[in-house]
Amino acid sequence: MANGSLSEKDSLNSSNPMHKGNRKLIDYLVKGLLSLIIQVSVLGLIDIISSGFNVKTLGAAILFVIVLGLANSFLLAPIMSLSVRIHPLLFPIMIFFINGVLVELLGYFVPGIEISSIWTAIGVSLAITMTGVIVGVMFAADDFKAYERFVIRPLLKRYEKPAKSDIPGFVFLEIDGLSQAVFEKAIHDGYMPTVKRWLDSGSHKIDGWETDLSCQTGASQPGILHGNNFNIPAFRWYEKDNRKLLSSEKPGDVAEVERRISNGKGLLVNNGASRANMYSGDATESILTVSTIGSTKRNTMEYFLFYANPYMAARTLGLFLSHFITEVLEGWLQMALNERPRVYRGGFYPFQRATTTGILRELSIFSLVGDMIRGLPTMYATFVGYDEVAHHSGVARKDALRVLAGLDKTFDWLERIAVRAARPYKFVVLSDHGQSNGSTFLQRTGMTLDQVVKDLSKLDTISPVSEDETWLRINALVTDVSRQGTTSGKLLNRAVKNKTYDGTVMFGPGTKQMSIEKDLKTEDKSKAIVLASGNLGLIYFTAWKDRMTLEQISQAFPNLIPGLLKYHCVGFVLVHSEKQGALVFSSNGVYHLEKDTFEGENPLANFGPNAALHLKRESSFANVPDLLINSFYDPKTDEVAAFEELVGSHGGLGGNQSKAILIHPSELAAKPMPIVGASELHHILKSWVPDS
Repeated sequence: MANGSLSEKDSLNSSNPMHKGNRKLIDYLVKGLLSLIIQVSVLGLIDIISSGFNVKTLGAAILFVIVLGLANSFLLAPIMSLSVRIHPLLFPIMIFFINGVLVELLGYFVPGIEISSIWTAIGVSLAITMTGVIVGVMFAADDFKAYERFVIRPLLKRYEKPAKSDIPGFVFLEIDGLSQAVFEKAIHDGYMPTVKRWLDSGSHKIDGWETDLSCQTGASQPGILHGNNFNIPAFRWYEKDNRKLLSSEKPGDVAEVERRISNGKGLLVNNGASRANMYSGDATESILTVSTIGSTKRNTMEYFLFYANPYMAARTLGLFLSHFITEVLEGWLQMALNERPRVYRGGFYPFQRATTTGILRELSIFSLVGDMIRGLPTMYATFVGYDEVAHHSGVARKDALRVLAGLDKTFDWLERIAVRAARPYKFVVLSDHGQSNGSTFLQRTGMTLDQVVKDLSKLDTISPVSEDETWLRINALVTDVSRQGTTSGKLLNRAVKNKTYDGTVMFGPGTKQMSIEKDLKTEDKSKAIVLASGNLGLIYFTAWKDRMTLEQISQAFPNLIPGLLKYHCVGFVLVHSEKQGALVFSSNGVYHLEKDTFEGENPLANFGPNAALHLKRESSFANVPDLLINSFYDPKTDEVAAFEELVGSHGGLGGNQSKAILIHPSELAAKPMPIVGASELHHILKSWVPDS
């Protein structure tokens, strides 16, 4: 692995106490100035929209904000600490009341400030206080001492001190979508100093592992957490026997798949905790775990503790806003610099990104902190932020690497918090797959795969809106919170009533999928279902009850396979022949999977030494499509062509998408090597966990 180091100048500067002191002072002054500018701007806005509040001069506004800020610096901490211990509603009541009085007094004593009534003063107090708290938390996002005071200490007091244990616990931290190549770049470029320290010190070592086909969370996590991901051909697929379209973005389908593949002995079965995962690993407790929404395998207390903590509420809101603004700016900058390849990053996407990199990350960390304080033996959490940003910005661009830097900081915090736990903890960092970069199929050809199939087959096509799994996480969060028995939970439940289907809140493209499922069961007309999982395409023909053979496809749609292979960015097509078994066609060759031989040029030459093994396994699935299409992979440019509008993609074969990471304590063996397949990784992880 390539390890980077600071330059000599940077190294000397970083070890110089005077330099550190100067840097901290400069950071403090810059943050203070920015906070002052923001709050003075808010004050000016209030002056414009409120007739009862008047700011005559800029100096008066600055003095007003400074005096109120100084007062809050003395009052905020004790009030917040008191409210955490007694009742969370005490914090807003006290802070707004006290600030209302302060604002009223400042109206008398600060020249150039006029306030008409106490109600105006309370309104100004509300706006300025909320702005101050949010801005303060945004600037103090990396302040561990504040987190320790307002989060860790209250949790230590809330939970009874568990009995001491010498048996180590395990904290599995999954970074969704991180390939080994991008991880090495992040280490080299200084984005992940905590993990680098673990590796450099020898406490941890890194092993790579190769994913199955399809390489995406919906297939990898069942293998990692349950040891079984058989018959999951892609992120979404069609089952001909029951005419049902299953998708990893629909919680009910995820729960159904877990019922099929779980043997009740998953990685987290013995008092383990599942946090923000797609599958539960048979955990005793779970939060924000898609497969267990609505089941009895959930503990809901952390939701209450999370949102009832005034510091966490302000911190999360501040982080959400900062990440939202960051995405807007980064998306604009990418267009201004004309970076390519790129996809559209406007619309609802900034909200999606801020949710994954802000809210979901904070909730996962908060839950893990509580788990360690309680001394749980095993916990597994998925962090989806990098995967989300890499899809839209590119796998190794700074936008995505900065997300890794934020995760690395949280790992450092968890390491510090583990010292307070009743048992020692071992940290394991892993990914469920990687990503490969490249312009999309649509950008390269001017057509979608759905349009190509429709043109070549002369059939009506069904193609659900392709989305990454972010909507799944958002829907899981809203569904879980709306089912709380609290007042806020009941209010949210009413608010999303019209978006709730079969007990699950569905925003985004999921509602269209349900409409498609209805059509599939009621219409008799022959259709082609075209699905995409990154650079993997699946085609099902609904008029045939069983998987079509090469001979049947050639007779019914003679132009389809030759027409697909004319596109340069189609790498190969997998089809089953009645006479020859599973075959892989490219434009210049054919691979016989059963014989392990090829004619002409080898269609799998650029897709790794285990490509034939993965395709042979995929071809044995009951749910394998009539035609499985994989985009090309260019080893010179390291690019694939996704059938979805995503710059970074995963799901098929080609490049780094199938090269995941496993970082583990050095004393733990990861054998046999190399690790091929998520089920093989599961058995290794399972062997580490005590009493498993």
